Amino acid sequence: MRLTPTALLLSVALAIVAEAEARACSCGREIVGAGRLYLGAGGVLPPDAPGFPWTGPEPLAGAADRVKVTRIAGARRVPVKFTITGDGGPEFITPAQKFAPGQVYEVTIRESARAGEARQYYTDKSSLPPAEVTTRVTIGAGPLRLTQASLRAGPQTHEDAKVAAAGSCWEDFAAAKVPIRVELPPEVEPLRDYLLYVTRFDGHTWRRSSSLCSWLDPGRTWTGEAGTDMVFAVCGPRDADAVRRTERYGPRSDFPEPGRHSVEVIVVTPDGSQSIKTPAITIDLSCAPPPAQPTAPLEAPAASGPLAPLEQPEPPTGEPRGCAIGEPGFAWLLGAAWWLRRRSARRARSAGCSAPP
Repeated sequence: MRLTPTALLLSVALAIVAEAEARACSCGREIVGAGRLYLGAGGVLPPDAPGFPWTGPEPLAGAADRVKVTRIAGARRVPVKFTITGDGGPEFITPAQKFAPGQVYEVTIRESARAGEARQYYTDKSSLPPAEVTTRVTIGAGPLRLTQASLRAGPQTHEDAKVAAAGSCWEDFAAAKVPIRVELPPEVEPLRDYLLYVTRFDGHTWRRSSSLCSWLDPGRTWTGEAGTDMVFAVCGPRDADAVRRTERYGPRSDFPEPGRHSVEVIVVTPDGSQSIKTPAITIDLSCAPPPAQPTAPLEAPAASGPLAPLEQPEPPTGEPRGCAIGEPGFAWLLGAAWWLRRRSARRARSAGCSAPP
């Protein structure tokens, strides 16, 4: 089939656009790895959890053969029947019987066959996540109760920020950045890694990443640590692409500007049955660095005691000891004065006058 000139031009244009888009941001999520469970410190799970919360590169639903659950009862290892549910967030590996306080389980999850085939094409396999993971889980003594939480902001810094941006995968900006952290009650703090967190910035969901190719686990942010995030305001473009786009289109409307902003975080259990919201705090993002602290004047060192008198050097051998008269040149002046006096007296005698005695 022959293409008309118009169709040919259109196909070439589409190819150029596709190539530009691929060049700007061409990425795909890695499918290798067995994923991970959402658990508290020491592998603890509250007894009211509906199952083992899990996230990974490929869904477990419809792939129960990738999962094995065993309950450890003393010296016995009892296989456990389970189902897999969940959509749009963590998936749940739910045992046939409800959890009971003090129970201990081992949950083994392996990656898919497709991921196993993809693994062989990686040159450096040591950098890949493990293909199979076994995790020991202990069921806690009491149920989780979310009652309160607060939000704390850290000190503001001024540095570059690499931020995901449509059309260019990411852009580098000079930014004012402030870290935030959710403060949980002492009884809930051990379950920090079990919970999910959603940041709200000026009333809108804040879910930033360093690249359009970056993948964030449900309930986590680009800082990685559970219950933390980083908010920022753009102070100016850094990389050449960001400079060109700013000159052509102006500042990006989807990036926050300097000023006062309201920030809050929603804390929720993986199954969504409980949620609380921290009181909103106001963060003032300023592109002007803080004024330099005045330097304290240097203080003179304190005297350690009375100054010792300087020792007079010993006179050379053969010279008399005692007091010296004036400077070393004083004797020469006396000699010169005596010579001038004798010369004046000699001239007076020759002139018939007598010099005074």
